Amino acid sequence: QKSGLSTLLVTQLNKLNLNSLPFWLINFLVCLMTVSITNIASNTATANVLVPILAEMAVTMCINPIYLTLPAGIVCSYAFALPVATAPNAIVFGHSTMKTSDMMKAGFFMNIVCVITIAISINTYAVPLFGLDEFPDWAAKKLENSSMCENVNPFGSDSVIIPVVT
Repeated sequence: QKSGLSTLLVTQLNKLNLNSLPFWLINFLVCLMTVSITNIASNTATANVLVPILAEMAVTMCINPIYLTLPAGIVCSYAFALPVATAPNAIVFGHSTMKTSDMMKAGFFMNIVCVITIAISINTYAVPLFGLDEFPDWAAKKLENSSMCENVNPFGSDSVIIPVVT
């Protein structure tokens, strides 16, 4: 953030016109990108680089920053596909007769299942639980023209339906 890299990247990402995509799809793509990066880089490094960028991007799109940063932070822990992803993967790989291709097959399936699960979770019960359908005041303070995000409901009034079991 201090170097201005996150602002530069958000400016470049805004040229892709991400506002034209549904927010659930943006969230899903962010999760897929994050899980891909975290399989070849450190989980902590991935989170430290991506979370500020995603927070800035969410603010410029008038989305609650938690909507993009929470799933990305969780997905950083989904490094199942390669031995270099985390130390436990390397330990298991080193003490077994497993090939990298075997680990990639199982890890790819686990990554997909986990990304789908987190995408469904953030778009259903997490929206009312964390108030993700409202743009928070603390995020509006970071915008030069915060009035552009007033009365914006990115999910619509009827978009989230949570069944209640009685």
